Amino acid sequence: MPPFTPVDLVSALPAAKNISKPVDYETFRGLYRQAVDEVLVRMPQDWSALSRHNAGWSKDRFDCAGYLNSSLARYWRAYRILARSGAAFVLDAGGFLAAFPLTLRRLGFRVALAEHYAYYGSAMDAIAQLASSSGIAVVDVDLTEPTANLAGLQEGFDAVTCMAVAEHLAHSPRALLANLHATLRPGGTLVFEVPNIAFWPKRFAFFVRGQTVLAPIEDVYHSAIPFTGHHREYTLDEARYVVREAGFEIVSEQTFNYGFDSHSWWNRVKYAPALLWPTWAELILLECLRPGSAP
Repeated sequence: MPPFTPVDLVSALPAAKNISKPVDYETFRGLYRQAVDEVLVRMPQDWSALSRHNAGWSKDRFDCAGYLNSSLARYWRAYRILARSGAAFVLDAGGFLAAFPLTLRRLGFRVALAEHYAYYGSAMDAIAQLASSSGIAVVDVDLTEPTANLAGLQEGFDAVTCMAVAEHLAHSPRALLANLHATLRPGGTLVFEVPNIAFWPKRFAFFVRGQTVLAPIEDVYHSAIPFTGHHREYTLDEARYVVREAGFEIVSEQTFNYGFDSHSWWNRVKYAPALLWPTWAELILLECLRPGSAP
């Protein structure tokens, strides 16, 4: 197990630098691709610990490289929100593959990564060590738990990113959002992203083919308890509801697609409803504000 940065040392991280001027897409893409390459070479040979609670994450079924590379579109949008907000100290909640926090750190942000890596045994040690050695505070805490230890984290961050996390919960997202609210300084920014259950291909599969929009039953059936795949994806209205109930104000919202090539003419026809109607797109990204003035 690599040494995790204790929460009381978060304040000792290197200061943020050179982030006042946002970088362009090509610069961001270059840094992100580099981070992805470094993560991929540190993925374990044995994925059994990763897929134990989610059979869909078995090595022969999950395309980790494809997922990370296509996620450039997600993280570029999140970065633009962070750059616009003026944040310097960012907490990434639950981003265990760490490519995005690595990119943010190399862009000059002070970065902490909240992740309970011990859940995966030693499988993710090399990635946790990469993050730590890159100047990221790797905080061993599960922010989805009502009893999460927030010592040293409360009101410590200018911005928090929570991307592709809430849909994995088999229970209320209330504790997660309350913890995220508590870690933000007044006036701080939350970037909250969830998959859209009303995505056009899911609608088509359900209404035309009679197929489920939930996680494949074989993934659920062959996973140990608790199943950590997708339990509940969100509609746009539902995403708005949960962040507002948690005390956040919505500043802006985006719905977009990233899982298919939208430049292909055939895909433009096939996925036209997802491209034309915001509520039918693949992902939901909300820029939220914790009310109050920064001290």
